[in-house]
Amino acid sequence: MTVNRSSVTGFTLPPGKLLCAIAVSCALASCADDGHTAAVGLQTPSPALVRGAALYAGSCSDFCHGRGPSAIDVVTTTLAATAAGRASDAPDLFDCAWITTKSDSEIEQVIIAGIADTRMVGFGSNFPEGRRDHAALIGYLRMASACETQSYSEE
Repeated sequence: MTVNRSSVTGFTLPPGKLLCAIAVSCALASCADDGHTAAVGLQTPSPALVRGAALYAGSCSDFCHGRGPSAIDVVTTTLAATAAGRASDAPDLFDCAWITTKSDSEIEQVIIAGIADTRMVGFGSNFPEGRRDHAALIGYLRMASACETQSYSEE
């Protein structure tokens, strides 16, 4: 019985492509530094993303906007507001129609100044790390929305 070495894993590669695949694998392995290997799949979220999620949970979610990017959380928050005798004027911050039409600067202005005649108060300079926290929160909203985002240039 002869074994075709290019099909040992269950699929066949022509010998030239097998050699190329081995070379790429070796190159990737050599790129790993300090014993770390190249990560495939899920990666640890950045500290800024973790910070943004914490800011959202502590300042936005339970008060007005729901716990996360799911319609049921937004509906639940809206129903709770209605049951308490107040209309909910808080948009779903993970809604693609909302998040993809706002620039980072526009969202930051709402965070800082709020929106008149709504429950959206301005946080001003209340976040401990100021603009860094604003950026972390905006980054979290954009990442968690899972929308195809537009590229914005800051004015």
